[in-house]
Amino acid sequence: MRMKTPSIFSTLATLLLATFSWAQSPAPQAADGTLREQGKQIFVSQCGKCHDADGRKKLPDGTTLLARLAASKDPQARLATRLKRMSDQDGRAVVVYMEELIASFRAAQPTSSNER
Repeated sequence: MRMKTPSIFSTLATLLLATFSWAQSPAPQAADGTLREQGKQIFVSQCGKCHDADGRKKLPDGTTLLARLAASKDPQARLATRLKRMSDQDGRAVVVYMEELIASFRAAQPTSSNER
């Protein structure tokens, strides 16, 4: 019986390592990439006429959708007002696409420490 004990620990260690590596796999990122591409296609086809493909088209008041969303504390809530007409999956895809654009827009904006 004592001879089997090391193999049990070895098997458990192998299972734990396999589980850890599976959890660290890039599959969720690949799924986000697919979702982001789907969101881009939906945004361009349904929103691009007024906002361009990247949300940077100036609106009559001089602002852009991207600037408005980036300034918002809850851009998802602002997007939700328009996305409610879409399926949950399509709406989520557009949010994923816009989140990346918003993050890039915010990163490009000068911060107060850079303005001094």
